[in-house]
Amino acid sequence: MTPLLSIVTITYNHEPFIAKTIEGVLMQQVKFPIELIIAEDCSTDGTRAICQRYAEEYPELIRLITSDSNVGAIANERRAMLAARGKYIAFCEGDDYWTDPLKLQKQVDFLESHPDYSVTFHRCKHYNVETQEVVDDNCGYLFTDNTQLGVDITTAQFFKTWITQPLTMVYRVASFDLDVALQYTYYRDMHQIYHLLQTGKGYLFAFDGGVRIRHEGGMAGKATLLEQSWSGMTIAEELFRINKTQDTKVYYQNMLQFYIYQAPTKWDKIKKSIKLFVLDHNLLSLLKNIYKH
Repeated sequence: MTPLLSIVTITYNHEPFIAKTIEGVLMQQVKFPIELIIAEDCSTDGTRAICQRYAEEYPELIRLITSDSNVGAIANERRAMLAARGKYIAFCEGDDYWTDPLKLQKQVDFLESHPDYSVTFHRCKHYNVETQEVVDDNCGYLFTDNTQLGVDITTAQFFKTWITQPLTMVYRVASFDLDVALQYTYYRDMHQIYHLLQTGKGYLFAFDGGVRIRHEGGMAGKATLLEQSWSGMTIAEELFRINKTQDTKVYYQNMLQFYIYQAPTKWDKIKKSIKLFVLDHNLLSLLKNIYKH
């Protein structure tokens, strides 16, 4: 039976986490057929063996994609998405997990009854393995009271706050051109979400449905605030340069301003960035105060 929804899990060296990721999928209570595509990128630990064990135990649900060499995170995700057969796609990377057994049913029900929406999200927790700290996401301000089931999401809101993580997303396949990724050097999930919000509306559910894990081997890992701000500015610069919309401009200016605060001495890097657009008054004043040339 053709699945209505495909779950995409990309994994590399996630031995301590991948079983919990898969169990979060197995716990889902849905009234429609699903498939789990696990793209295992030639891990050097026991990740592949764990994935193989689950694939053998649940052959009608799990499709395991492997290779003889590491292809990298972007190519690994692309091959998994190309293999997906569902009308909808959900993500859960191999170091995150779901906690709500009805999350997929809620999100698919919404998309089925709201054809003008391209993507849905929900709230999540963030867990730091090293400190064992658990914190809420930063979306609470969007909800004015406890009775709200959810809120609409625009690109402006998305750029204002990091609205979601990939583990919270379910989107309509017809709303996203996979080749969009090919135009970006620094393609990330935020590019995908931006383009999804260009083709339809977004909806953020109020329920908490999963946990994002921060650990040394993860995407963020032990990157310093300065390294994270430089990465964020680089991504924002490319997003604006390619799309040249007001939303991407404002986002890029905000990321550039944040980087300037973190690294006022990195003039060579900043100088290349500010040539892309006419700076707004606040950012220009900030630069004049820091640099006397």
